[in-house]
Amino acid sequence: MSDENMRKLIAAATREAFRDAVTEAGRKYLDAAEAAAQKGDVETANDMYRKAAEAFIETAEKFRASKSFKNAAINMCAAGDVYSELADAPRAIEAYRQAAEDLFGASAEHLMWGEDSEVRKATALAMAACMVLIMVGNEDEAFRRARQFVAENSSKIRYPADVRVSQIPQMLESAVQNVDIGAFADAENAAVTELKSALVNAGAEEFVKYVDRGLDMMREVLRGKVRLPKISAMLDLPVDMTFKEDVTLRAQVRNVGEGEAMALRAEWFVDPGLKVVSGERSHAPAKLGPGDVVSMGLTVRAAKDMAGVKEYSIMVRGTYADLLNTEYSFQAGPGTLVLKDYKESEKLAHDIDVTESRIGLLRSSVELSELQKEPLTRIVDTLATALARARDDVGEKRLEQAKSRLQVINEIVDSVDAIVGDEELLARTRRLAEQARKEFARQVLLGVRDAVFAAIEKGTGSAQALGEQDLQEWDREASQRRGLASSLSQLRERLGEVVSQLDQVYAQLPPAATTDDPQVAAARTRVRTAVESILSGLKGVRSELSSAAASPVLDPGTRPQTSPTSERVATVLSSLRSEVESVIERALGQL
Repeated sequence: MSDENMRKLIAAATREAFRDAVTEAGRKYLDAAEAAAQKGDVETANDMYRKAAEAFIETAEKFRASKSFKNAAINMCAAGDVYSELADAPRAIEAYRQAAEDLFGASAEHLMWGEDSEVRKATALAMAACMVLIMVGNEDEAFRRARQFVAENSSKIRYPADVRVSQIPQMLESAVQNVDIGAFADAENAAVTELKSALVNAGAEEFVKYVDRGLDMMREVLRGKVRLPKISAMLDLPVDMTFKEDVTLRAQVRNVGEGEAMALRAEWFVDPGLKVVSGERSHAPAKLGPGDVVSMGLTVRAAKDMAGVKEYSIMVRGTYADLLNTEYSFQAGPGTLVLKDYKESEKLAHDIDVTESRIGLLRSSVELSELQKEPLTRIVDTLATALARARDDVGEKRLEQAKSRLQVINEIVDSVDAIVGDEELLARTRRLAEQARKEFARQVLLGVRDAVFAAIEKGTGSAQALGEQDLQEWDREASQRRGLASSLSQLRERLGEVVSQLDQVYAQLPPAATTDDPQVAAARTRVRTAVESILSGLKGVRSELSSAAASPVLDPGTRPQTSPTSERVATVLSSLRSEVESVIERALGQL
């Protein structure tokens, strides 16, 4: 559409608005918005959409003021649709909620007449209002208003069809609360067959689509509570097959969900180059419970005999539904069936036998080689174990794994065989081994030398500590000698004093000649004789003490600077160090 035509549409919408024909203005704004959207002018399109919604709301207000509630509801729903298109959820919800209120107002107008036909229309409009509320997520309000409508008008709702229409919200509420799929199906059937017809008869067919939207919302609410099924399918295709053989394809269909899978149907899709020999291309069990498995089989054969290798595409596709009749799909594959003109397992078995012979020859070469045998023998043993696993892979039809394993084994055998037969490597290995032995011996000798030197140093330190102990013992003994000599001198001096005192006492004793009494004379003689004996003994002791105090034994002499013992030990250790160093230096020189 050209810019000129678009401007004409906008101008026409504006003129209609000025003439108070707001509904027509809303439609023209919608036409202008669609035209702008087709041109990619998003900003203009959004502006036109907003003006259209405003026009619909203005029209609704005028109809509401004139008590024409049904027309007001039509315009408010139109405004809600426009806001939904603009993704303006708050305004859309508000518009739909007002539309529901207008529908309740229209229902009340019909109830005022009291006739059965008017009650039927009123009931349809009220239930449509409830479905609009459910559509915008206000199901609790919808259920409450439905119960209120039935309670207030139970005496007027007499015909069974009207009763069933009035019970649709309660049926939906019960289905959600009890997670009852059957109740929801009954409510959905009543809404589709009876509520929609009642709306058409009431001249309100514009609200039929909102009934469907309300049902969709309840279906989503119920789906959040219902345990849903989930189908997982897996192909099982044989390997190592030839063009001349019948090939059985298998598939497993498993329900890994929590609910029953209804109306399950699965179908094989095979490459046109294959022809079906037996089995059914499709499988359709009635239902599949949680954890249940269904197996499918189909036997095919190459359409024509060929040479070489050819790949064929295999796939399984299917559909299933949950309890709410929501349909899902699943697929297994595509997988690839490989057919050949020879048996891969037979060829691999022959190759394994050949490789086994090579490993045996390699083991003999390792035993005869001058190289390190233990590492190479371990490698050969590992190769033999890996080859046994490759043979098991062939038996279990893991042919690609066996082929890869065998390729690696042969490459390692080639590498080890090249190592064992490499004369230059052998010579270089000898040289390196000789160098390694010499280096090892050198490190051992140096270690021994360091250990001996460390022991000598430790012994020297111990000798020095012993010498210190000897000097301390000398000091202690010298102190004792000096103390004894001092004590003897002091004793001699004290004894001299005692002798002097006795001499004085002796001099004062009266002699025997000065008395005429023979007994007194005898006593005096005895006393003087005893004192003389004591003096003689004490003088002898004093002489001996003088000799003892002057004895050279009590003279410690001059203190030595070092201990003779430590000097002898140090001399021996120094000699030992020199000898060890000389021997080790000669040995290192020979290396």
